[in-house]
Amino acid sequence: MGGGGKQKVKETAAQKAAADVARKQWDLYQSDFKQFEDNFIERVSAFNSATNMADVKQAVDVGYNKAYTKSRDETAQSLSASGINPNSGKFQSTMANMATDQALDQSDTTNRAQSSEQDKYLAGLSDVTAIGLGQKTGGLEGIGDVANTSLRKATEDAETDFNKRSSNLQLAGAAAGVGLRSYMGQSAGSLGKAGVDGVSTKASTLNDYDPLNNPSGSLVA
Repeated sequence: MGGGGKQKVKETAAQKAAADVARKQWDLYQSDFKQFEDNFIERVSAFNSATNMADVKQAVDVGYNKAYTKSRDETAQSLSASGINPNSGKFQSTMANMATDQALDQSDTTNRAQSSEQDKYLAGLSDVTAIGLGQKTGGLEGIGDVANTSLRKATEDAETDFNKRSSNLQLAGAAAGVGLRSYMGQSAGSLGKAGVDGVSTKASTLNDYDPLNNPSGSLVA
């Protein structure tokens, strides 16, 4: 019996060429593309980091403080122009209500912004998986810039709050204007019945004494 050993299968020229191409692609990936992939993975991981969440909150806070400071200044000017004393309860309550509105809107926008960053993180993980499988990425496409979106939201909220306060102020001002005009009308009527020296002009209807034309007329002091 002839015992033959295992026969070694030789690689074909095509197989050798394919292996050579695969090796070159791997070397190219390691030298040129792996760094970009690692940077991308690091960037994706950063979306969900505590540092990024703190940065997002800070960006929202800065935007809201800037927008609402302007809104409060304009509201204060409107209140003062309407004759409302800065030390009055109405003035102080209006400012306090605006501060409350800012806190609520600011907190809501912060939560939404941080949630958007978490969405970016999940979409980025999907892209990382796609890269590993050699597939097309696109999970992060269509996700807007959180900072700019938050700034627009802060401006819109502050403007809405100012317009609401201004509208209420105009209604109050209109009512006050009606009362003021009524008072002024009454005052004008009273002034029309009094002389500049404080003596009632009703006396003029009784003072018909005239030494030439009506010597028998009455004279009321």
